Amino acid sequence: MFERKVKPPEGPILFDRISKSGCKRVAVLGLHPGAGTRTVVASLVREMHRRGVPFALSSAPRLPFEMEDDLSSKPVTRMAVPEGAWIATAEGTVEGGDLDVEHRESTSWETPLGNVGIFRVLRGGEIDLHGPGEAMAMQAIIDRLVALSGGTVVVDGGWERRAFAAPGVSDGIVLVLGAGYSPSPDRSAAAARYIVETLSVTPCDESARSAWEATGKQGAAALLDARGRSVGVLPPGLDDPVLALDTPGSVPVATVVLPHGLNDEFMIPLVRSQFRCTLVVRDSTRINVAPVYFKAWLKGKGRIQVVRPARILAVATNPRNAAGPDADPTEFRQTVARTLPDLPVHDVVLESGEETRKPVWRFWE
Repeated sequence: MFERKVKPPEGPILFDRISKSGCKRVAVLGLHPGAGTRTVVASLVREMHRRGVPFALSSAPRLPFEMEDDLSSKPVTRMAVPEGAWIATAEGTVEGGDLDVEHRESTSWETPLGNVGIFRVLRGGEIDLHGPGEAMAMQAIIDRLVALSGGTVVVDGGWERRAFAAPGVSDGIVLVLGAGYSPSPDRSAAAARYIVETLSVTPCDESARSAWEATGKQGAAALLDARGRSVGVLPPGLDDPVLALDTPGSVPVATVVLPHGLNDEFMIPLVRSQFRCTLVVRDSTRINVAPVYFKAWLKGKGRIQVVRPARILAVATNPRNAAGPDADPTEFRQTVARTLPDLPVHDVVLESGEETRKPVWRFWE
């Protein structure tokens, strides 16, 4: 059969970026529904299979926590998986797949589709991947997959359940952005820039790190002065934290180490006040602040730092727009690359020379 000649891509493809990074736990994080994470994972699977490198797969739940029991909403990732791959998925998903697997291990982590098990693929086919929703569970399962497969573990999921991409759970993040993220390709690229800024906040100093380790698990917000010394804790349940942080006559608070995360409820009173300090959270996946308040805080000389910094490996673009019309693939990738000049930007379909973004069935044959 005649095979169409494909022009090789200019520069490294996405898999090369990941391989060069040395990351063994890769989170493919969609910034919005329909971003295209499955296409990105399918491309990585094909390339790893072609090169004969070991790998494993899993997927974070797609639904919000309050909808997790609604199985009619299909909270899974349908994926074509070749022989030899390792997968971690709810045992209930294996029954409906058309591939042969060997059950290697059971785990104690539960999902609405059954306990998560670890399997080795004996004959390639399609399967619904559905891993655990809790970060601790995903971390334990990814660690086990790394040990069993001896290769790279790829996990996909969406922004609303992004704990699977947190540092410590993953080593590196591939962000996936569709042209339909905002009303226009330019605005979609600009919206992604805010996400990148959020995920790229700088690490804190050792005094804040030590304070988080000492108080974070207890759910207390530690207060530090300008020399990193403890000056108390922030009482829980405050309507306005500014009153406790900016008290005349008390030792000035320079850093607030937050145990759970940063949200609008805590941030808005601070932005509206004259008080400024450094806010420290465990990692950037726990920053859940509207762009207007995030930018206003930084513009007003406030700072946000993390105990565990994230590592963004690349951005993958998808020109599809469910609300239409689609963007031009090359132009959209270039638009995002101009908006995010410090990150490599890839379109895995353009790199592979394919004409479709649907996963190629039985690519291993």
